[in-house]
Amino acid sequence: MASVRARLGASLALGAALAALVVPAATAVTVPVGSAPSAPTARTTTPTVSTLSTAALPAVGATGRVVAPRAVLANPALRGRLVILVAKRYRGIPYVAGGTSPRTGFDCSGYTRYVYSQLGISIPRVSRDQYASMRHITLAQAVPGDLLFFHTSSGWVYHVAIYAGHGYVWHSPHTGTVVKLEKLWTNAFYVGRLKTV
Repeated sequence: MASVRARLGASLALGAALAALVVPAATAVTVPVGSAPSAPTARTTTPTVSTLSTAALPAVGATGRVVAPRAVLANPALRGRLVILVAKRYRGIPYVAGGTSPRTGFDCSGYTRYVYSQLGISIPRVSRDQYASMRHITLAQAVPGDLLFFHTSSGWVYHVAIYAGHGYVWHSPHTGTVVKLEKLWTNAFYVGRLKTV
């Protein structure tokens, strides 16, 4: 019963957050940054978007997946806002090598793939393949919800995280840690965005 109440509470909270996606024309969307105490309180303003009707609001399905209109998922700022909302759900899930679900734990790419799958978006399983499937952009172009791909000095991608804005990422770092919001620790990364939805 408690877990049903917790799930219902989480769904209601997500539903309320999704309601904020309705914006009037010629109004900038404000994308909140992660909610960890160490995260900055500043907000990022993104370009103007079209009006979304109440009927077009994303909904949370019975399985916990977010059901959003194609127009929302095709807009990087709006999609990113949903990605961050979903990413936060799994805070505290342990890192497990090869892990691909909250029941078993996540490795870095298992986490990013699972988060995107909750929006009905399929991306490859491993970080190198995820990077290869993305449109490559600069950090200045990135919005929360884009992916950061960490690489060695030779350019080999070894880790992936979800950009949260203002120098923070959501990720499943390594053995002995959990999914968390963390400040960027290096500038040796590439930035990727979905090519199409």
